[in-house]
Amino acid sequence: MRRALLCTLAALQLLILAGPGGVRGNFREVEQLLVIQTLGLDGTEDGVELSMAAKGDGAGPVRRLKAGGSSISAAMERIRSGLCEQELFCAHAGRLLLGEKAAEAGIDAALGYLCRSPEMRLDMPLYILREGRASQALLEVGDESRGICDVMDSVDRAVKLRGDCGCTDAARVTRELERYGSALVCALRLRQASERGEEGSLLTVEPAGYAVLREGKLCRYLDESQALGAGLLRGESGVCEITVRDRAGRPAVLELEGGGCTIRAVWDEGALTGLRIRVKARASVLEQRGAGGEEDADALTARLEERLAESVSACLTASKELKADFLGLQSLVERSDPAAYARLDRPFPELLPELTLEVTVSATLDHARD
Repeated sequence: MRRALLCTLAALQLLILAGPGGVRGNFREVEQLLVIQTLGLDGTEDGVELSMAAKGDGAGPVRRLKAGGSSISAAMERIRSGLCEQELFCAHAGRLLLGEKAAEAGIDAALGYLCRSPEMRLDMPLYILREGRASQALLEVGDESRGICDVMDSVDRAVKLRGDCGCTDAARVTRELERYGSALVCALRLRQASERGEEGSLLTVEPAGYAVLREGKLCRYLDESQALGAGLLRGESGVCEITVRDRAGRPAVLELEGGGCTIRAVWDEGALTGLRIRVKARASVLEQRGAGGEEDADALTARLEERLAESVSACLTASKELKADFLGLQSLVERSDPAAYARLDRPFPELLPELTLEVTVSATLDHARD
């Protein structure tokens, strides 16, 4: 009896695999798939413009596709219908670039599509193209052999290490918008990579700080200094170079190697009055004129602490001015005193402009060879 049951189950499994909906029925040769690695989204008067890019396979050039539609799904279907022998495959898409105008109009539709589409990854990193359109990045960056996908591979690695920008995926942005009403997204900028004579200039993209989303819409960018402060406050300080002046006024290059941050809420008789921020950072000397004695090291450390304090304060000031909790301070305040937090008479972002901020920075400095 048991043997007969096992044989029946095995037969059913073979039927499923061989059927039109089974693994074998859905099998496609690799040559039949156009594997998309990068997506771009822009807004139009009639809806959206969807751009796609795939790496060259050695036998052919980089593939670039674009179509418009009343929705993302409609634009996707138009691109599919334009492919003759290949089938569109988006499960390996590694990032989504949003044009500035599309981000200003709101990214809720894009996030909803990523969340609901069975083809897309919810952990897909998001980028916003500062002062540009995503289609320009996907269609014009690079040349026939090296396109936006290859460039973005380098950008992905860079933003994971740097302290003045950071990669945020769609899932995190969705959570932060739902929880705090605001979120940060890594910003990119188009620039000329090299001169190519009469053929024109070769375009590339590079990190350009953070874009601030409030209620799902782009409202502001954080400059380089503010973005560095955001990295420290979010615990994502990374590695980046900072130039300061030594005692003689000469430039010295320091490498920030990370650090930590503690944020404490200040309560006064049940009222939230301020935030106390303590930053600890460590760095090493990359370039310095002269041998550099103990007094020189102390001076550089003081300059570094001043620079980091300015960056953190500038980032917090931007948060207060926008009434946007893109740093997620609300959770820290709530955990500090849940009962007092529950009695607040206004939402936390509206209280931000009234809070007194106390920022202190403690840094340690080493020479690279020590």
